[in-house]
Amino acid sequence: MVSSHQQSEAKEPDPALLRQLGDHDFRRRVEAERELLGLGIRGLDIIEAGARSSDPEIRQRSLRLLGQLRRAAFLHQRDQVRANPWIVPEEMAPGWELFHSFAGDHPEARDLYVRMVGEESELFQALALNPDRCSIELERRCADLRTFGDRRSNREVNPLTVLSLLLLANHPENKLNPFTVQTLTSLLVEGSFYQFVQSASDGEASVCRGLLSAWIEQSGTVPAPNRLDLAIRYELPAGVVPAREIIANRRAAGASRNQLQNAIRFLAVFEPKDSLQELDHLVIAPELELPPLVRGPLIFEPPAPQPPIPAYEQFSSDLALLALIQITGQDPKLYRFAVQKLDLDRRFNSGAPIFPSEKDRARAVRMWKEWKAQHPSYFLPASDDASEGQAG
Repeated sequence: MVSSHQQSEAKEPDPALLRQLGDHDFRRRVEAERELLGLGIRGLDIIEAGARSSDPEIRQRSLRLLGQLRRAAFLHQRDQVRANPWIVPEEMAPGWELFHSFAGDHPEARDLYVRMVGEESELFQALALNPDRCSIELERRCADLRTFGDRRSNREVNPLTVLSLLLLANHPENKLNPFTVQTLTSLLVEGSFYQFVQSASDGEASVCRGLLSAWIEQSGTVPAPNRLDLAIRYELPAGVVPAREIIANRRAAGASRNQLQNAIRFLAVFEPKDSLQELDHLVIAPELELPPLVRGPLIFEPPAPQPPIPAYEQFSSDLALLALIQITGQDPKLYRFAVQKLDLDRRFNSGAPIFPSEKDRARAVRMWKEWKAQHPSYFLPASDDASEGQAG
């Protein structure tokens, strides 16, 4: 505990100062706050008691004082925290265990953590002092940043602040409101943060990628298209999670062809082997010729007409087929695709794949089915055949 630090031989703080924090006279409240702050570490015990007070005024002022004193103590001991955050009192390394769960523990991670706490000490102290209010503090900070940005839009937010917000947003117990999500989403694609990540050392970049990946993998908080765009921007394999969500919800109202195209392309680039079965299931087989009609002795009923294929399903089928052809190393020209190349860096390079005619589309699907039947090793688990992956 912080209170176990070496105590000064100076006179112990007067408990009456704590009661004075709730005095009806504003000037006396301010005076007590100033005196307690001046005590430094010697006043921590009494201030911690005030933070548990049933009097709202005493509790609020004590919490503010406690945050200030702990920040000062952290700055005083930051070299110790940087050397080994596990041996300092927990309140001297607020949020370290949460940070460690995403970033790991290595010298560059520790240094980045110390800089983050130094930049956003109030957020981290809120996490240490009252975890239940952590999401409220996160919302308040995002609101401050949005207001500040509205006034001075030419100034970008410190990347350490963005990382701190991202860390707290990844806290499993935090419930984020849409405003906070929108603010953080815009900060993550901001030029200064992107440049920070791109120019970071390997160790720091690993921490940034770990926090970004955790954010991208969260379902239900941020819309899947936004998370996939973030994964594309930072080239993070975690994007397969929102990519699969987009594909699974392709029937939803408002689903975009561009989103679906990006999702299928992302699976093809980042999980080419593991996504083969998924993509193959999206390919719609051409309508087969009807068998000869069977006439009964008394009654004849022609087969019911097949309903038309929904446009989004046909679009998904064409995208999946092109991705499969690229993954297996075949030439799209043989399949008569009007769009023939899958851009492995970003997206399909020339818009959506199309066929000159329905006959060409049916022919392409039949070619794929025949090729698949002739190359079953492509669809075996990767560990079963180390030599697989060569097209015949």
